[in-house]
Amino acid sequence: MEMETKVTVNDAMTSNVVTVSSENSAADAAYLMSQNEVGCLIVKNNNEPEGIVTETDIINKVVAHDIKASEISIDAIMTKNLIKIDPGRELNEAARFMSKMNIRRLAVVKDGVLKGILTAKDIMAVSPELTEILVENARMENQKNQMDHENINPPVPGVCEACGNFMDDLDEIDGKFVCEDCKEDLEGDLI
Repeated sequence: MEMETKVTVNDAMTSNVVTVSSENSAADAAYLMSQNEVGCLIVKNNNEPEGIVTETDIINKVVAHDIKASEISIDAIMTKNLIKIDPGRELNEAARFMSKMNIRRLAVVKDGVLKGILTAKDIMAVSPELTEILVENARMENQKNQMDHENINPPVPGVCEACGNFMDDLDEIDGKFVCEDCKEDLEGDLI
């Protein structure tokens, strides 16, 4: 009997997360990113993860506006609504969520405590078959924008979370991506 093992966020995440206070300056953030060779920092205050600041934030919100990086706080440029995931969630679920939210990084938090960070690069290193989900994001966004004008939902390819079969067209039902057959079964259960 073969036992199926699921790859979790905990299996792929980076545990050593570089953090910074929102009171530090954008220059401090850039220095920390450079020294640690990372593209983002989790912003923590009172040991609680509150946000994220990325290289893109510094470029778009500081450099592009010719603001002196030492004169602007991280609080002014960070993304404050930190998007989080539990370390026990399945990696394929995290990849789909990142694709859907159009993000490349997820804070891994359990009971309010920062446990790590999950990046698209981490997912590709641990589970290359999920790379397709992340790569398809740009294509699906373009299709979505085109189809929004026609009020049509674009097909989402991937593995059905109910039966485990790969399908070209999945629908989201109760937070899960399922194939047409499983969708009918789930909708039948709701009646």
